[in-house]
Amino acid sequence: MLKKLLAAAAVLALVAAGALALGSLRWRPSLRSGPPRLEAVARGAGPLLAGAAAVPLDPPGLVPVAGFPRLHWSEEGRRDPVFARALVLREAGCTVALVSVELLLVPGAFERAVERKLRDLRLDAVILAATHTHAGPGGFWHDPLGERLATGPYDEAVFTRFVERTAQAVREAEGALSPAYLAVARGRAPELVRNRGGEEVDGRVLAVRVVALSGAPVGRVVVFPAHATLLGVENRLISGDWPGALMRSQREPLLFFQGAVGDQSPVLAATNERRGRPEAYAKLLGRAVEALPFGPLDPWPELAVASVTTVLPAPDLGASPPPLRRVTRNLLYDLFPDRARLVALRLGTATLLAIPGEPVAEVGRRWREAAGDGAEVLALAGDYLGYVETSERMAEAAGETVRT
Repeated sequence: MLKKLLAAAAVLALVAAGALALGSLRWRPSLRSGPPRLEAVARGAGPLLAGAAAVPLDPPGLVPVAGFPRLHWSEEGRRDPVFARALVLREAGCTVALVSVELLLVPGAFERAVERKLRDLRLDAVILAATHTHAGPGGFWHDPLGERLATGPYDEAVFTRFVERTAQAVREAEGALSPAYLAVARGRAPELVRNRGGEEVDGRVLAVRVVALSGAPVGRVVVFPAHATLLGVENRLISGDWPGALMRSQREPLLFFQGAVGDQSPVLAATNERRGRPEAYAKLLGRAVEALPFGPLDPWPELAVASVTTVLPAPDLGASPPPLRRVTRNLLYDLFPDRARLVALRLGTATLLAIPGEPVAEVGRRWREAAGDGAEVLALAGDYLGYVETSERMAEAAGETVRT
C-alpha cells in the first residue's frame, strides 16, 4: 500500500510539474504596443455656465456591503444615505459633467450605461468617478473577480437603479445651468495621510469653488488622496465613510474625488471612537479646505477636455507567487482589458487627469510632471483597472505590487 501511495504521489507530482511547465511557456504575448489615440477634443470660449445637483442612490432592498472580501455580504442597515452628485460646466463649444458617486469603484459598463442615458444632452465628456468608500453599496459590478473580492454578488436591479440615479443627477445639474464664476485653490494636508508602504506621503489638496453671479454657492470640487476605510472591515452598515461625511457637511453639492490614492491611508487619532471617525476626519479635511488660498473668481475660466485611448501592458499579476506568475498571466490573460480611456479636463488653472485606477503617490507625481503645469490626478474614474505601481517596485515585488 505504501508503495502504491508513493507511486501515485510521484505521478501527481510529475503531472503537476508538467502542467506548470506547460503553463509557464510564453504562449501569451508579453508585450503590447501602440501609440495613444486621441479620441476627442473640445474647447470652451466665453462666459461660464454651471449647475449642480445631488440625487440619492437609494439602493433597492438589501444589498452587499462593498469594499472588502467577505463571507457574509448583505448589509445590516444604513448608517447614512449615499448619493450621486453632478456638476455640469458649459462654455460655448464645450460642456462637461463631473460626477462623483458614493461607491467603491466605477466599472466601465456602469459609465457607458450612464453615457447612453445622457446621449441627448450632447455632452463633450462625462467624468464619472467613485469616492472609493469601503462601506458603500455593492452588487453593481458584473465581473467574476470583482464580485468575489470587492463588490459582492451582481444584481441587475441594483446596477439599473444606480445608473438611473446617476444620470438623473447629471440631468438636474444640466437643467440648473446659470452664469457663474470659478476659483481654484491648492494646498497640502500631509498630517491627514500616511503611506502604508512607508514611501512618499501625498497629502495634496485641490479645491474648486463655483459661485453664481449673485454670490450664492453653486457647487464645490475637492480632490484629496486617502482610502475611505475608517469604518473598517467589521462594518456591515451602508455608508459613504468619511468622503460622504465631507460632502454632506455643505449645503451646496460638494463633489469629492480621490487623488493618487493607491498607497495613501487616512490618519486619525486612535482615541476617536470608530463610529464617529468618518465625521471627525471629514471635519479636519474640511478645515484644511476652508483654509486654502483661493484665487480670484473668474467668469471666463479655461474649460477644455480631451480623451485618449491608450494601449495597456500585458497583465502582470503581482499578487501571484513568482513561480506562478506566467501561469496566471496565461490563464487570466483574457479577463483583463487591453485598452483604457484617459481624460484630461482643463478647469481654470487646473488640469484634472481622470484615470481608471488607483495610482500610488510616486506614479501620481510622475504623471503630474509629464502632464505639465497645473496637473492633478483624479483617480477611480471611468473604469477600474486596479492599482498602478511604479515599474521599479513591480520588479522588486514591493509596495502595492501584491495588490496589483
